[in-house]
Amino acid sequence: MAKVASVASVAIIDYGVGNLRSVEKAFAAMGCEAVVTSDESLLRSADRLVLPGVGAFAACM
Repeated sequence: MAKVASVASVAIIDYGVGNLRSVEKAFAAMGCEAVVTSDESLLRSADRLVLPGVGAFAACM
């Protein structure tokens, strides 16, 4: 599998549900660093946001 360059910062939104660690590990497997956070300043400074959820999107909203 090809490695993806870490050009953009990625923040995985921690909203209390979802399989956050699996998403984080998937980014790591692609060679990208991603941070799981609910910190507003980190979310605002990230280049990309990921809102994970396995059928839990309604709970997020």
